[in-house]
Amino acid sequence: MKTARFLVLVSLAALMGALVFAPATAQDDMTEFVFAHGGPIRNMDAHSHWYGSTHWLTNLLYDCLIWRAADGDGYVPQAAHSWENVDDTTWRFHLRPGATFHNGEALDAEAVKWNIDRVREPIGDIPLYKQWEFVKDTIVVDEVTLDITTEVPYPYFEYDVSYNGCEILPPDYFNEVGQEEFTRNPVGSGPYMLMEFSESDRYVFEAWDGYHSGRPEVDRVVYQVIPEPSAQVAALLAGQVDMIPSVPVPDRPNLEATDGISLLMETANRMHHLYARVETETGAVAETYPDFVPATMDVNVRKAISHALDRQLLAEVQGAASPRLVRVCSYYPEGFADQYADADAIAEWYNPDMAREYLAAAGFGEGEGPTIHLDAPTFQMGGEKEVAEIAAAMLTEVGFNVELNILDSSAYGTQISRGGNNRDLMLVTLGCGPSLLPLFYQCGWVQANYNVCIDEWDAVAQEILRTVDSEARLDLWGQWWDFYLDYTQTITLYEITNVMALNTAEFSFTPRKDGWMTFRDLSVADM
Repeated sequence: MKTARFLVLVSLAALMGALVFAPATAQDDMTEFVFAHGGPIRNMDAHSHWYGSTHWLTNLLYDCLIWRAADGDGYVPQAAHSWENVDDTTWRFHLRPGATFHNGEALDAEAVKWNIDRVREPIGDIPLYKQWEFVKDTIVVDEVTLDITTEVPYPYFEYDVSYNGCEILPPDYFNEVGQEEFTRNPVGSGPYMLMEFSESDRYVFEAWDGYHSGRPEVDRVVYQVIPEPSAQVAALLAGQVDMIPSVPVPDRPNLEATDGISLLMETANRMHHLYARVETETGAVAETYPDFVPATMDVNVRKAISHALDRQLLAEVQGAASPRLVRVCSYYPEGFADQYADADAIAEWYNPDMAREYLAAAGFGEGEGPTIHLDAPTFQMGGEKEVAEIAAAMLTEVGFNVELNILDSSAYGTQISRGGNNRDLMLVTLGCGPSLLPLFYQCGWVQANYNVCIDEWDAVAQEILRTVDSEARLDLWGQWWDFYLDYTQTITLYEITNVMALNTAEFSFTPRKDGWMTFRDLSVADM
């Protein structure tokens, strides 16, 4: 099957000018699964960055203490075979006796403590530590038992302990070789070992015989970076890859009609939003654009933008999305689906006349709105370019003069996102879990693209993060959303559904509820 498809890819690539990626040199009887990753991929020191699409890979290489269940319902054991909440501020983890890293180094309580301490109190540039501020201490009880304590009861403990920074690295090996060498030759304890890679290009993982839960069914998992969606589709049709993560709308009918390929749909656990500039101190914008004053510094301008956008239409343009008003996915209670995912509420929010009234309150006459710069990538989760173009037309309709700046995804990440060069508006793709969100809008959380500092909002956020009672916490979330919508720094558009394409002739995969493209549970299709 793959050989026949390879010939198709050569022909398609010749017509399209797409890159052709060489097939892996798999051993004769090894099953190999190739995933088309949009890139870029960061280094394999999983503590040193936030990039979720790199953590897809590190999830194969490393175990965490526990992990989120694939169906979104609870948690499953990894390095810890069991755990319990000993008291209001103490969680106890029981590690697997005799567990080791791939190199034979012991995965014991001391090793876990070293890792948690590293992300809590980093040496060097490790941006994850704020996520781990809820941890007060890590206490080794014995060789296979570890307590993690918090200052106050923490309602999102299990979620955060199984998220970015949870990966367990081998401390002896890391300290022996240093961070730079470790990123070139990483060692973990997960179900797969990283056998070879070319940076941000091709990563080859092979199943580890010594994994505590048994050797994975699929022998080799390859992440192949293919940035262009059209080239991903061509590679799938040609059999060079077995799965692509986000199928462009025009290609869906063709792929769905192709024997051996199926489309899979599941929430991406991602949303599209617009970030509005509310200050110029963060990032590089003040240096790049001296004396530039964003029109979005005025809250009336920001509210005009929010009410000018027809979220239902934008979701249709994206191709697989549902309109939303707030930044938590609707399947979480904190997303208040009956209020902020409600079709009537969203339809009512779209109000061009109200948008014009807000522009008038900002001092602009009819048809004489401000100039705003809108930055967007061509493609990340799908449809970004088209969404930005339609959004610009909606804003123009109510009086804005829109300067649209669309860049390919790599340039967008370098020049706009990471560089902090967003001026008025930028289109962003963000996760939609609730646990970290209150942190992102606190005075102490400064990032390149925005900083928000409202003392009253901070106080509500702090209460959310120490309120265990679910009803009381949801009441606080209601207050938190009032601040979110009134301040209008982040303008939520819609929740994205992943439309994936899989070679189901050879593989079986159930998409994860958290949207992660990681393949611990991948299996060979029944023949």
